[in-house]
Amino acid sequence: MSEQFPLRISAMFRSGISGYVKNLFPLTAAAAVTIAVFGVFRFWAQVASDDGKTFQSIVFDLVGLVLAGTVSLPWFAYALDAARGKQIDLAAPWRSGAQFAAQLVCAIFFWAAFMLGLRYLAGIPSILAALFYGFYGYVVADRAAKGGLRALGTSVRLGTKRRVALFAILALFAIFNLLAAIPLGYGVSALTVVPTLALLTVTASITLVGGACLYDALTERLGEQ
Repeated sequence: MSEQFPLRISAMFRSGISGYVKNLFPLTAAAAVTIAVFGVFRFWAQVASDDGKTFQSIVFDLVGLVLAGTVSLPWFAYALDAARGKQIDLAAPWRSGAQFAAQLVCAIFFWAAFMLGLRYLAGIPSILAALFYGFYGYVVADRAAKGGLRALGTSVRLGTKRRVALFAILALFAIFNLLAAIPLGYGVSALTVVPTLALLTVTASITLVGGACLYDALTERLGEQ
């Protein structure tokens, strides 16, 4: 990720787009389920916030993020298969309850840290959580570690000595996903929220496949050390 860094970024995006187009249905379906789970709790959180119930709003948001992070396991698994050019086995992620348990543990730690960062210390803990633990979904889906805590530890090791490059990639992915919010520029209504969510299933899936390519590259380098 030094001299070839721009090339690798473009390669990740190309792989993300190609992998998504070739596996449109499974990736879109997994994305829709994940976003829908969070969306339900985000709605309740907004209602609680409008009623002045700040604590309840925070709880709804955290629960929504943790549950969405847990049910996103198939999305990560499908993204890995897409990045590797494999035929996606829709049922594969559902065959092991242990994987979902590990994903739940990771989601609790990750999203608790992320939400803490959004509310305090100028968002720095959120950035650190993404940089250190952002690969946990791939690790669990890839069965590269047993248990949620070990998956988090593996995620940390994958980014060792590459935090600056990972921050740049994270920023680019975030900007790319912000494109989905363009309809909201015309106001918040059903006519803008629905296309925004539809676009997000696309941009987020492309990002997830691109991230899977990065995960494989980092895993290969970690194995060589």
